[in-house]
Amino acid sequence: MPSQSALPAAVARGALFFGIWLALTGADPFGLPFGLLAALCATQASLRLLPPSPGRMALSTLPGLIITVLRQSFSAGWDVALRAFARPPRLAPGVIDVPLAIPPGPSRDAFRALASLAPGSLPLEDLPDGRLRLHALDLAMPLEKDIAETEAAFVRGTRADKHG
Repeated sequence: MPSQSALPAAVARGALFFGIWLALTGADPFGLPFGLLAALCATQASLRLLPPSPGRMALSTLPGLIITVLRQSFSAGWDVALRAFARPPRLAPGVIDVPLAIPPGPSRDAFRALASLAPGSLPLEDLPDGRLRLHALDLAMPLEKDIAETEAAFVRGTRADKHG
């Protein structure tokens, strides 16, 4: 049983897991007891593996993060397609290092996962000086600006600590 402070996270996670179960099974009435049991087990496991930390999500700012990521994804995807299908292709792959203000830890890991969704770039590794090494499909793309904009939206949306 979750503690009082973990109860809102447990309810939210349980609802999410049960919703996933319903989506996967088509809300079959005979499967509901199994779905509830699966959601309960998944919730317990998630609370043990990733305990909730108070005040980490700013739900009111998450739509801005989602819009920023979708806009950048669409824009970068369109740009990558134009570069790849141009004759001759306008690609200049390479590796660049971009500064990040999010300190190492779970927030940075989540940011890297989010940044990996952007077309045209792929996070490779964290560097000791705090920068993020990216593989770029084309070094002419404004990746440093895009990463900075995504990082700012991520920090606003998740209340991730900046600069330690």
